[in-house]
Amino acid sequence: MICIKYSKLFLTIISAAIFFSCTKPRTTAGEFIIVTTGNVQGSLKPYKVRLDSLGGLARRATFLKDLRATGTEPILLDAGNLFNAQDNAIGLIKCYNEIGYDALNIGAQDLTNVINISNLEKTAVFPFISANIVYSLSGKPVFKPFITIERNGFILAVIGLTNNLLENSSVEYGIKDPIQTGKDLLETLANRSDYQIILFNGSFDDAVVTRDALVEADFMFISGHRGAPRKTRPPEKGPFLYKVGEFGRGVVTIKTHVTNIDSSLKDISMLIEREKFIKETLHLLHGGSSISLEEMYAGNYDMSQRIERIKTELELAQIELASATNTVEFDFIPLSSSIIDDIDIKRIINAASTTVNK
Repeated sequence: MICIKYSKLFLTIISAAIFFSCTKPRTTAGEFIIVTTGNVQGSLKPYKVRLDSLGGLARRATFLKDLRATGTEPILLDAGNLFNAQDNAIGLIKCYNEIGYDALNIGAQDLTNVINISNLEKTAVFPFISANIVYSLSGKPVFKPFITIERNGFILAVIGLTNNLLENSSVEYGIKDPIQTGKDLLETLANRSDYQIILFNGSFDDAVVTRDALVEADFMFISGHRGAPRKTRPPEKGPFLYKVGEFGRGVVTIKTHVTNIDSSLKDISMLIEREKFIKETLHLLHGGSSISLEEMYAGNYDMSQRIERIKTELELAQIELASATNTVEFDFIPLSSSIIDDIDIKRIINAASTTVNK
């Protein structure tokens, strides 16, 4: 019996040693890119604007293929309100399957405009997620609350939240409080992921309130707001909040560079814009002259002082950029007619249009 006891102890020690020796080392530095859309509202084709057209899934596919051709595999997400009619729903899912989406947050419009969302979920090769949409009778989640994605050694948790259901939503569904649901999940996921992303469906004001409550998250994308995505000043606390536009006219890209995973993230998008603006201002003042700005305005005290202030601002901006450890860069890429349609996606769209017209 003693021999058996010690044999089991020996095997336990050996198993533990093997486990810990084979455990993948924690990634502490590197890069990852998040590409996000939302408020597509059933749009398969480009949306007409005054002098051009924007969007369309065929252009989106081309943009993503070009990005992947550089060796970058983005985290590809949709923040919600994808569907606008039953007719386009299958076509949208087939396109998203082909493009390679990682997750779709189910928004209020998605439940309202689709007759049987469970059938669509079965058609998709990517997960539908929502942490707080539940069955009214049982209170159980209708979709996966979250997913985890690994990119370049980093583990990112993606949580889906919806603020409210529309009045004409099915009585089959209800919602739990998105803030408390988000807090509970973030606490659970803190030790299981390096960064946390929230896909939020609701108004901008509600998104701000939710962001201020879910300070543990890192990124938040809002699909219920139709304002144009743009660079904004980062919040003092809580996740970076980004709009995603509407009708799929463009894509939001978030490029994250991590030097030390234990340090906080800093959105440098506005700083980069500031540096660019100052350089352009100095370039215009210089006007291509062969002499320096100081020499050009040596006899003009006010102008000399202005140039000195501008150069000081540039130096301060560059020092702040250089000192940033972990950086986040936001960009919004309009999908204009200069982007060629992807043939495979165009074929799916044409087939979907033919089916609808029959």
